[in-house]
Amino acid sequence: MKLTRARCGALFIFIALAVLGIFYQRGGHPSLTTAFSSIAVAAKPVGLTKDNLSEALGGSVGKFVQLPTEMTMPVDGEQKKTIIQYAFDAKLQEDMEELFKSYKPDYGAFVAIDATTGRVLSMISYNHGDKTRLDHLALRATFPSASVFKMVTAAAVISERKFSADTRISYNGANHTLYHSQILKSNVNRWTHQISLREAFAKSVNTVFGRIGAYNVGAVSLADYAGRFGFNRKIAADIPIQQGKSVITNDPWSLAETASGYTRENTMSPMQGAIMAAAIANDGNMMEPYVVQSVHALDGTPIYNAEPKLANTTVTSETAAEIRALMRETVVRGTSKKSFRGFFKGGFSFVDVGGKTGSLLGNDPKGKYDWFVGYAHAGTHRIAICALTVHEKLWRVKSSYLARRAIESYFKPRLAERNVASVSRQTRRSNY
Repeated sequence: MKLTRARCGALFIFIALAVLGIFYQRGGHPSLTTAFSSIAVAAKPVGLTKDNLSEALGGSVGKFVQLPTEMTMPVDGEQKKTIIQYAFDAKLQEDMEELFKSYKPDYGAFVAIDATTGRVLSMISYNHGDKTRLDHLALRATFPSASVFKMVTAAAVISERKFSADTRISYNGANHTLYHSQILKSNVNRWTHQISLREAFAKSVNTVFGRIGAYNVGAVSLADYAGRFGFNRKIAADIPIQQGKSVITNDPWSLAETASGYTRENTMSPMQGAIMAAAIANDGNMMEPYVVQSVHALDGTPIYNAEPKLANTTVTSETAAEIRALMRETVVRGTSKKSFRGFFKGGFSFVDVGGKTGSLLGNDPKGKYDWFVGYAHAGTHRIAICALTVHEKLWRVKSSYLARRAIESYFKPRLAERNVASVSRQTRRSNY
């Protein structure tokens, strides 16, 4: 059939209207529990991508995300209501919400991810009484990353300079200070210390990582590895994640500040912290995070199903193993030792846990920022977690303790399964 000029014009108008369709998202007031609503989405081609979901769910980057149970979208050329199923682990989400309510930090955020798939198991934003703050803190990247950035520096020096967890390093000064004289001078005297990379990471020794950044890694490599772990680039996901940033120059002092995390110029989101740890737990492979598991029509017809997707490879599996050794030391003998006291002597001795802490004063919101970024691995289960709390005056709870409770919540059912399997094996043996 030939197309007349009138029919061509009508077709052009139809296509233009479809392309210029406007999204509508209904707002709402945030709460600790994920808010639910219905959202109408203008006509789009049949099918749904992560980008479509991110635009529909998030609106604009950094704003509080309404997670709808229903969306209206084009299916087979018609606008139909659809049902959305989220990827969250209901028990873990509920337990962590209750924990934040119980301890009441001024502000807080928590993210847990299945390291092997990118499935977001829990995502929480909390503030204690600040009704003016409407954004989702787990997705904001305005928080100074503090000593968590030492993970990037460690990855760079292990990969590029062949350091290991046992490499010995000389330094002067206290663990948590950073002065020009400690970085720009290399005096070896009777006050000079020798320390392994493992211990320096676990105890978060600023001078060691400052000197590594300035003299072993350098600006080019540090910028490269920062990008691999999500700084200064968009993180692909089905939900909008504000971009973290790091400022890296050739100046030795500036490099030392960045590499040690002793600066407010490095910023990241709790979601980024979780995927950084997930990459290390997953042998260097960073998976794209996703919060939507599936989308179905009301009659059950599948429209979208999440599939694990590799975002990038951050480091080799050998380097990832070395970094896990550093992170393991943090919870056994380092800055998280108190929070994990007794953990490995109880029923969770079979769980491999590692982490990195960070703390720094910040202004948005104002207070002392406290990070824990880590992983937990047992059997086929590998999760990554990031907990952030901000304390204005009173310090109510350590982020590393929240992380411990999250690990216990997640692995407790797996512990029961393990015990049942053990009893079953013993029973079979006794029958012979």
